[in-house]
Amino acid sequence: MAHQHKKMHWSLAFLLFIVSLPFIIAGIVFFGLIYLLTTVLPAPIELIVYKRSDFYKDLKIKYVKENPSLDFVCQSEGYYYYKGDGSVLVMPYYAEYKYEGGKWLLTMKEGGEVIEPCDVRPTFQNLIKEDISGLELKLLVKEKFFKKDQLELAKANPVFVFYKNHKDFATIKA
Repeated sequence: MAHQHKKMHWSLAFLLFIVSLPFIIAGIVFFGLIYLLTTVLPAPIELIVYKRSDFYKDLKIKYVKENPSLDFVCQSEGYYYYKGDGSVLVMPYYAEYKYEGGKWLLTMKEGGEVIEPCDVRPTFQNLIKEDISGLELKLLVKEKFFKKDQLELAKANPVFVFYKNHKDFATIKA
């Protein structure tokens, strides 16, 4: 009798496996569809959106490592900036940086208007959709935009914050 009980136990287990197999397969298929719809399909779309963003066009980087001292702010209008303790870092679109007469001069385009760094606040205040009046405005600039002889001089000016490449973003101090 005990021997027949073991046969019945295995046959019930096999029957239970056969009955539950469609549910197991349906669960795996359902999980696969959810994963496909939420992770795999949006990835190329997000990549296309990122590749078309101003951020990628300016920096040509795959990603930016997080910096605990800076908050990355990306506005719906497409303009982005970094916000630190008491300061805002903006990425200016200037063609030339010159040091003349004891002060820095910025030129938007060749032959264009020449302005001092202290005069760029109104331009960026219009781009940034929040009140930055109590914050110091700093220009986040790639080192290669400066001539070698002027780079050390520029590093002494607190209005400029420099980076060499995208790996530096994790260590930038505002």
